Formats: sequence, C-alpha cells, structure tokens
Amino acid sequence: MSLEEVSILLVEDEDSSREMLKHFLEQLEFAKIYTAKDGKEGYECFLNYQPDLILTDLSMPIMDGLVMSEKIKSITSHVPILLITTRFEKEITERAVDIGIEGYLFKPISFDRLEKLLYKYAHRVLLERNLTHKMKLLNEYKRAIDVSSAVTKTDTNGTITYVNDAFCKMLGYSREELIGHKHNLVKHADTPPGTYEDLWKTITQKKVWKGRIKNRKKNGKTSYEYSIIVPILNEDNEIVEFIALRQDITDLFYQEEYLKRRIQEEVDKNLLETKFSTIGRMAAGITHEINTPLTYIKGNIELMLQDIQSMDDTVKQKDYLLEDSKTLLDGVHRIASIVESMREMASQKQEVPQPTNVYASLITALTLAYNKAKQISEIRIQNEIFKIGMDKEKFKYIADVQQQRIEQVLVIIINNALDALKRIDDFSQRLLEITVEREDEFIVVRIQDNGGGIDEKILPNIFDPFESNKEEGGMGIGLNVAKRIIDDHNGKIIPSNHENGALFEVYLPIKGEL
Repeated sequence: MSLEEVSILLVEDEDSSREMLKHFLEQLEFAKIYTAKDGKEGYECFLNYQPDLILTDLSMPIMDGLVMSEKIKSITSHVPILLITTRFEKEITERAVDIGIEGYLFKPISFDRLEKLLYKYAHRVLLERNLTHKMKLLNEYKRAIDVSSAVTKTDTNGTITYVNDAFCKMLGYSREELIGHKHNLVKHADTPPGTYEDLWKTITQKKVWKGRIKNRKKNGKTSYEYSIIVPILNEDNEIVEFIALRQDITDLFYQEEYLKRRIQEEVDKNLLETKFSTIGRMAAGITHEINTPLTYIKGNIELMLQDIQSMDDTVKQKDYLLEDSKTLLDGVHRIASIVESMREMASQKQEVPQPTNVYASLITALTLAYNKAKQISEIRIQNEIFKIGMDKEKFKYIADVQQQRIEQVLVIIINNALDALKRIDDFSQRLLEITVEREDEFIVVRIQDNGGGIDEKILPNIFDPFESNKEEGGMGIGLNVAKRIIDDHNGKIIPSNHENGALFEVYLPIKGEL
C-alpha cells in the first residue's frame, strides 16, 4: 500500500529526535509531513492542515501529548493518534484509552514497529476516506432521484418502510401516515386485482415490474403513476426489500383522455366531411393545451436520465433505471409525434394547392389512425412496419394538392380497411399494406388489406352515398366524400378486390389544376 495519499503530523520537542523521525517519514513517502515542537503548536497545526495521522511525543513543554490529543479527539475521533513515551504507567495508559489514542510506541523507537503501525492506520484512513466518498456519491444519487421521482421502499411483506417527499406530495399523505402500512392504503377501488397479483408475482421472482397504476389520494381524488419496482438482493441473492420509482402522470393521463374525448365527441357529432374540418379547427387549441405539460414532463424525464447516467456503474439498479427511463421518454416522444400530426393538419389551408410530400401525408394519416390501428393490425408502408415518429421525409413523392383534404381521403380509406380486418379473428393473420410510387404524371397510393374484399354487388356503386360494405352498419358516406375530393384534384380513386382483400388505388396528378 502506498502512503502517497496520506498526510501526517509529527509532534516532538527534542530537535534531534524530530529530525530523525521526519527523515524516516520522508523515506516512507507520505503525501505531506507537518512538524511541531510542542502540543500547543501541534494543535494549531492540526487545526490549520487537518492531517490524516498524528505521531506525538508524550512529555513536552507548554502542552503535553495527552492534552493535545484530548483536544484533537474532541473535534474529531477519526484521526488515528500514535503516542511516543518512555514511561508505562497505569494512570497514563488509562487516560490515553479514555481519550481514544490508537497506539503506543516506547523509546527507543523500533522503526520496524513504527512502520507497521503507520501502514496499519494509513490503510484505515484510506478505507474511511473511500467509504466517505462512496457515501457522498450515494447521497447525491439519492438526491438526484428524490428530485425527479417519487420513491418508496417496502419490506418483503409489502409494508412501507420509506417514502420521500415527492411521494407524500403526490398522494397527500405524511410520512407517519404511510410508513408501517401497506400500499392498500392508496389502492384505488377501480384497479383490477390482477394488476397487483401480476406485480407481486413479478417482483417476488426477482424481476423488475413496470406499468401504470391508478391510486387514490388522501383527499379521495385519483392519481395516476408510472411505476418501476425493483427487488433488492443481498449477497446470498435473497430479496431483502423492494424499491419503487414513480412518476406522476396524472396530468398526462387526463390530457390524453381529454384529447380522445374531444376527438370522439366531434367525430360522433358530424358527418365525415364536417368532422374533419371541425377536428382541424380544434386541433390547434388542443395541441397547445397538451404541449405545455408535455414539455415539462419531457424535461424532467431527460434530467432524471442524465442523473441516472452519472451513477457509478457498480450500482446494481443503474441498467434497469436507464432502460425504463428511456421507455418513459419514448412514450412522451410518441405522444409529441401525434400532437405534431394534429397541429400540421390544423394549420393547412384548403383553398390553395401546394407542393406536398404525399408520403409525409400518409405518415400523418397513419399517426391519426394509430390509436385504432394498434388494436387491429400492424400496418406496413413501403415495406416497413409503421411506428409513431417515423421520418416523414424518408421518401419524396411531391404533388400539388390540398394537403388536409388528401390526408382526409387517406384516413377514410385506412379506417375502412381496419374495419374490414376485424373480420379476421387471428391478429397475426391480418394484413394492411400501403405503397406509394410515381407512375408517369401521377403519384399513386395503393392501400390493400386481406379483410375479405368488397361485396361484388356494391362494388360498382361503392362511391354512392349510403352504400356500405361494413358489417357494423356504417352510413357509407365516407367514400363518397373521398371520391369528390379526388375528383376535385383531377385524380382517380379505383377500388377493386385483390387476393382476398380490398385494394384502393389513389392517383394524384403531379401537376394538377383545381
């Protein structure tokens, strides 16, 4: 072990002994060696330099080694003190023990023994320093997590043993009201029993559980949280407790529900053509209402992610926390992408055709239909599975069109295809393929499903009002609206049956005049 990280204070009143000991200490290569000629000077030197070790003579003028040691130990008990003496007296020994002096050296000094003692206590100093450093880091990690998350700890019986301020604030309880109780105290009556059964089964199998939980605040109101619960294991790989990191997503949940409700209200209230224009008008207001809390949540999650990334790699839960924080951030990005698609539709002007990337309009239409599509079928566009947040400019197919109206057409056809796919019981057997390409002076969009196709009896009149192929009794007005929009663009929309499904081909003139 090296002494290059340790400083020492030598207190000796005899000049020759002080120089001899100093020379010996220099050979051991201490980081810093301080010297003093009596206890008073040694005490002042300690106050000024805070050495890691002290080697002191007992008998000195002005202030002896015991008095100096007692004053130093009253300030800190962590500094090891080695006492040099020529006497072995019971009274002195007992007093030294009471003061907390670590060791004795009798004159004449054995340098071998002195070296062993110095290495022994220097090792202890370095261990304590390392422990102090790690404790500080742990406290910093805890502070970072406390700032960004609500945190709870429970024992193996599910009893709460710790909560931080953020959790208390989130649910309105004090620490005293929570600690010692089980989470049933905050359980919402609407939460299915299966949720907690799955949670408990997962974490008792030493796995991480994550998901959304509905809780009840002290005032009776509802709180929604996204929770990550991690089992903590000891050296024998046995569970000793559970730690949960919780993000309050109540505002985000209600904004999401509000968005769904507003859209559904407008869709139910009007016929399809009127519905889309109404959605366009209200989208700007809705996106503004959502973006403010969404930006706040995104910023806090990014800060939490930075804090977790700065953790020491020895922290067992670091990888879990990183993975789940990134999952949270991905979810926020998906919501932001949906909001951006609505904002784009709301900002379009219908009067003037403009050069428009038809592929980007397809991504917007798929984003708006995603909430329905994810329950029914995967969608492939240009041979790639559609996901929220896809690059809208990955492909360029430019046509002069009224963007919002063309997106309206695409949503109508996509929704009809999704309705047809419900006829297939097996989700994995459902297929919805979309392609876009240029053919001569047209951009052509092809939307094909395998939902059984269009009834041959109504195929010739499918664009007539009130002609419908839907089993659930749709009004049949959507395709009539779509046909009139495409006609207005001097384009074509061609329906057909192909490979046990419906195929709609939409032709948009690259240079069309309305």
